[in-house]
Amino acid sequence: MASSSSLPPSVPLPTLQLAESVAMDRQQAALTASRMTTRAPLRSLRAALLQDTRTDESDDASAAAAAGLLHPDAAHAHNDGGDTTDGGVLSAIASNLSGPRSLTNSSGTKRTSTRDAHKRPHTNTAHPGVAAPRQVDTGLDTMEARVPTPSMYWSQAKTWGARPPKMRSQTVSIIGSNLYVFGGWNNTVCYSDVYVLDTETMFWSRMQTTGDDVPPCRAHTTTAVGHRLFVFGGGDGTQYFNELFVLDTRSYAWTRVRIAGPAVPSPRRTHTCFHYNGFVYLFGGGDGHRALNDLWRVRAEPLAGGAYEWEEVETTGGRPFPRGYHTSTLVGHQVVVFGGSDGQECFGDTSLLNLDTLEWSHVAIDPPLTRLAHSATLVGMYLFVICGHDGSDYSSQVLMLKLDTLRWETRMIYGSAPIPRGYHACALHDGRLFLHGGYNGQEVFDDLYTLELSSYSYLPQVPEFVIGCHR
Repeated sequence: MASSSSLPPSVPLPTLQLAESVAMDRQQAALTASRMTTRAPLRSLRAALLQDTRTDESDDASAAAAAGLLHPDAAHAHNDGGDTTDGGVLSAIASNLSGPRSLTNSSGTKRTSTRDAHKRPHTNTAHPGVAAPRQVDTGLDTMEARVPTPSMYWSQAKTWGARPPKMRSQTVSIIGSNLYVFGGWNNTVCYSDVYVLDTETMFWSRMQTTGDDVPPCRAHTTTAVGHRLFVFGGGDGTQYFNELFVLDTRSYAWTRVRIAGPAVPSPRRTHTCFHYNGFVYLFGGGDGHRALNDLWRVRAEPLAGGAYEWEEVETTGGRPFPRGYHTSTLVGHQVVVFGGSDGQECFGDTSLLNLDTLEWSHVAIDPPLTRLAHSATLVGMYLFVICGHDGSDYSSQVLMLKLDTLRWETRMIYGSAPIPRGYHACALHDGRLFLHGGYNGQEVFDDLYTLELSSYSYLPQVPEFVIGCHR
């Protein structure tokens, strides 16, 4: 079903033939009824579906630890021994919705959080979910209705081979035509396996790696640099890591990087990393006791002796508030930091870091949309923010932030969208967005979806543009 919105779409909606329109209306009623069984209306953060009562020894053992921000013991003290899962951090966010609070960061910019979310239209009403399946019921079989050629289209991918198990908080990376999945967990066990999807044949294989042993981990980062994957941090249970590993995807060999000098980021997870101008940058996350907003970098090539060297980066302009489960997306010489959580609030603010001048700036986007555990992928001048949690519920929305105007836009999307989730992983390749795994408060997924961008893969491909230049 095509999504609609209170915001005007930026492209004209296709005209449907009467028979097709009637068939789609019939399917909309059926889809609405089916989704009501999996997503109750007006569900609060304290609803049973988000209140799993597991008591595993992990960073989800507390209100803030679901975002990997607080140590289980500290989190239990903070949450008075309350919920021990992702529902805990979401309930903690809910408990702070009782009254608005005026907050400003170090640069004087007002902080956007779920505390004042009740003052504006809810995200799900202001920006409806991704399009529903458009199908025609033939009575004997199901046949997809015709979709206009330039439209985007969701579908669950058909794959073969050694498919990865159910997982969340894993990473996906693209090198060439291969999609690499590393780490993650199924709410019980963490993984250290590497799975590779050939995106041309859609065949999965489990990589037989050699070299140094890599511990199972989740909520880590994996950064592609040429044919290598740089893996930093993450954790397993109550453990938080700060080791750096490099996987050579040509030789299948892992290397535990030797660090020169005493400077090294603290153990953490739920942070973000990105590669720019020969460096792998690291921002934020949580170390088990608090959320972080420090910035580090390590040169992607070793020193003469073979060691790598970390350095903490000093910036100006006022850093964003400490957070984890945010996204950091490289756009030219800037990185866009959006959303996340400090374990108590779900953020909707947007900050920009100029990597040439190392200066932060903070922009106000109306309406401010809160997200954590989402994905954000650059497509032309648009930032595709997909799924995640908005402080009230898991989402299956595709939100498009046009970076030159800094305004949210919507598009008509056809096909069978993923059910609402967060803690998934996304990557862009060859005009398709790949979405893998995730968690919806009840279930961990092993599915793979593709969003065919069609002609939208050519969304303004401007070689250089200034973020916010047309506000």
